[in-house]
Amino acid sequence: MTLPEYTDGVLELYRIEEDTSKDYPEERLRATNERIWYRELSVYDTTRAKLAAASVEVTMKLAIPQYKKINSKCVCMIDGKQHEIYNVAHVTTKDGFKESELTLKTPAYDREVI
Repeated sequence: MTLPEYTDGVLELYRIEEDTSKDYPEERLRATNERIWYRELSVYDTTRAKLAAASVEVTMKLAIPQYKKINSKCVCMIDGKQHEIYNVAHVTTKDGFKESELTLKTPAYDREVI
């Protein structure tokens, strides 16, 4: 049995919050000050095609140590670029390790960080 390695990179986690202080609500990102190491997973062509048919452009699929506080109201910043979380699946690997698999997509627009 081998331990999973998360050596492909580090993501910075942000939460999407709605700012209602102006005339119209605006989504902004609040830093959580959490940095998480990840392992990049393959995105299969069938998955990519199904999501593309629904107008979802998948950018990456990642595995991180299981983290239940992450959801689709989060954004990952990787190498200075925003990736919106489309889906999170909490799984157990064949070796018994708990992981969270994140499917990331291109955000509709870059949100301001507060």
